[in-house]
Amino acid sequence: MSKFVYLGGQKGGTTKTTTAHLLCLGAILRGEPAAYVLTDPNRQIKSEGRPYAVLDGRDPHKLAQIITASHNTQNGWLIVDGGGNRPAFDEKLTEQADLCILPFRASEEDLDAIALDMRSLPYAVAWPSAWPTNRHAQKAAQYFIDGLEKAFPLRVITKPIFFVNSAAELLAASLDSPSTPVRNAARRAFNLMAENYDTHTKPQQEHDLKAVA
Repeated sequence: MSKFVYLGGQKGGTTKTTTAHLLCLGAILRGEPAAYVLTDPNRQIKSEGRPYAVLDGRDPHKLAQIITASHNTQNGWLIVDGGGNRPAFDEKLTEQADLCILPFRASEEDLDAIALDMRSLPYAVAWPSAWPTNRHAQKAAQYFIDGLEKAFPLRVITKPIFFVNSAAELLAASLDSPSTPVRNAARRAFNLMAENYDTHTKPQQEHDLKAVA
């Protein structure tokens, strides 16, 4: 069975799509199979040149088939990109996924939006993304991580995905030769996610939440 990771959250622009592609690329660079699943009906499939599979889950029936097929896969990662502003969809996919990740940027708007998502999706985990690389900006942005971790104990991946200028190439029509910064970012993102996977999958989350309560 492949590991099913869902990238969700109502707010647009939180890097769900970029993070999903980073994780897939990182998995491949680690020698692990991965598939990216597009579910947003307003986006186009971009599979050319990518070293990981790109699957079309924009139709609910096709998405269900993809998820069912993943149960018969012996290894690897199924990374589903949820798109934005679909709370009912987020809720349904979070129920099925092994791990639900809610990326967020360093802004009050993102913090407010993700707090609402965390309340409605009790097994979801927040992950700071496109995080500032400047030391002084990082110090200021730590406020957002600390505040969210205080409000939702054990449900925040505290090590961020840092902003990379060339990350936009992940969303280009083709990804023939990812740049070194993108490869490094992909490796780091995947390693962080893999390190946190066992801690934040649903059965463990349920146990930890009961312990906190």
